[in-house]
Amino acid sequence: MALALAILFLLVIVAVVYGIFFLIFKLGWIIAGKNKNKWPLILAGIATVLLFAVSIISTIMGVNKYIMPIMPLVEKTIQKTDITTGVRPYTDPKYGFTINLFGGTETSDWININNNSSLLLGFDTNIGAISKKNQGQQEAQNFVSPISGLVVYVNKIEPQANVQEYLQEMAEDVVQAQNTQFKLLAEPDYSVPNTVFLEGEGTTQQGRNYQAFVVFAAQDDLSYAVLGFVSGNATYQQMVKDEIRSFRPNGFPAAPVPYNTPFAVPNQEVASAPLPQAAQ
Repeated sequence: MALALAILFLLVIVAVVYGIFFLIFKLGWIIAGKNKNKWPLILAGIATVLLFAVSIISTIMGVNKYIMPIMPLVEKTIQKTDITTGVRPYTDPKYGFTINLFGGTETSDWININNNSSLLLGFDTNIGAISKKNQGQQEAQNFVSPISGLVVYVNKIEPQANVQEYLQEMAEDVVQAQNTQFKLLAEPDYSVPNTVFLEGEGTTQQGRNYQAFVVFAAQDDLSYAVLGFVSGNATYQQMVKDEIRSFRPNGFPAAPVPYNTPFAVPNQEVASAPLPQAAQ
């Protein structure tokens, strides 16, 4: 029944589009002094086919470009049954930056927006395992799983003569963008060379609170914007904050890997052996 309705709806759309094209070509035919409907019918059919062909091709290209790079990560999250803890250093194979990913946080393949900019997405895949562990538990009916994600946007720019001023401009844009739904919690932090760190909190339209952490960085001909967002308990939020703060552009020493801190999941604490502290 649902398939039949979908097909009927599609046929109605095709008929409407065809009718619009026919009226357009018919009007042109009348203006040209022609009376027969043969060519307006043919041209309307060709235009309708071309429009839907272009739409389908554009959709496929959009899916391949923006959706397919994150599908392996989505599938892994859906299939995951065990909760991952710990902190592990990550070095990006494309741009060489480093960041300490915590827990089940993993990244997608790079999405190449154009020749000058790329996008990397990541999130905590533990949400899949946590959801499975709480299915059917009455005490978890009102529980919202802790969730976090990150976005890394890399853009090719002209090398900056004054990186500090460039970063100050980036930070000022965020300061100016504050509103009733999002506000910064501290002054921009420039303590790590070639980067600025900002943290804030906001409220979704559904009234749910979240924390957001941002790092802007610049090195040679590349600029970076790293955004982390999190909703969960205080320990979980701190780990996301440490994760985003650990971002270092290529050529800078990687941030030390902190001791592993287990984070809370519904009705239990998941612990694992601490990782060794990296040399300062």
